[in-house]
Amino acid sequence: MGIVPEYERLVTPHLEDLRKYCNYLTKSKWDGEDLYQTTLLKSLVFFLHTEPYMDVKPFLIRVARNLWIDDCRKRQRRRLAVSEYSKGYYTDSDYVEVRSVIEWLAERFPRRNIDIWLLFNYFGYAMQEIAHEMNCSISAVKSILFRTREMLRNRQEPNEKRKIIHLDVERWSRAIMLDKPQGILSEG
Repeated sequence: MGIVPEYERLVTPHLEDLRKYCNYLTKSKWDGEDLYQTTLLKSLVFFLHTEPYMDVKPFLIRVARNLWIDDCRKRQRRRLAVSEYSKGYYTDSDYVEVRSVIEWLAERFPRRNIDIWLLFNYFGYAMQEIAHEMNCSISAVKSILFRTREMLRNRQEPNEKRKIIHLDVERWSRAIMLDKPQGILSEG
């Protein structure tokens, strides 16, 4: 018996509950259906690569909830950026402030760490999306984010400051000021 028929056998009894839960989370039939489909796709991919869980229903609910949380964070980040932009916040002093923070990061972290940290914390990308876009594993993304957060949290100073690559600093600054993560991804 192949994995897809096995997956269908395990998931089928829970499809209606999953659909109701997705509609409940999203408060919208259309968004609920999108979440439902995405949940099924993500869970199938998971089942293709690992041993299936015995408790399928809680697993499906957790996948749906995590996908919805990621989506809400992304939407909130986008709304914040749009509202800030509409207030006319793009002034020279804002650019100077952003650039100085980016230069500070560039002195302390490798390029890849900054790319991943900005995509996750500033642009609201999910770890899976970052791994896909940066062509690395999810565990690598988690590890880089953890180490970067720990250094930031502990205000740990590097043994020696890195040489700042001004083209990278400009690229990151522009991506933030224009709210275009593609500026990071095109070089990442």
